[in-house]
Amino acid sequence: MTEEVMPAKLADGEPLISEEQAENYKKATKKKTTKQVSETAEDKGVITAPNKPGSGGSKKSSLGGTADNEVIGSAGAERPAKATPKAGPKKATVALYSDRNVYWNGVGRIEKGYNIVPKDQAAKWLTRNHVREASPEEVASEYGA
Repeated sequence: MTEEVMPAKLADGEPLISEEQAENYKKATKKKTTKQVSETAEDKGVITAPNKPGSGGSKKSSLGGTADNEVIGSAGAERPAKATPKAGPKKATVALYSDRNVYWNGVGRIEKGYNIVPKDQAAKWLTRNHVREASPEEVASEYGA
């Protein structure tokens, strides 16, 4: 003999859970709610990204909603201003002419022809017999100015 299994059915108007269980559920869900949400872009299903300043002071994201919060668009990231190169103090330089390529340990290197060197190095190079001081006009005529 086999027993027949019959699924349980609710009668019309019979609740699925008892009133006590329904009240307990309402109390539990009220505790979990942390804030009241007003009619915002989130209610409309719009996704936005926060545009909070980062640690360097610049915006982290350039993504955000437009004025009407209807579409996603660029919120206009702020770009840092480019630093202008500062002109440092000019070092005194001297134009020299050399008959050959020479390397002098501790002083530097000069090549055959015209060389622009700091004033302190020029004094040392001028002690060599293959190096002479060149005038600005001489250097300008050599380079077509």
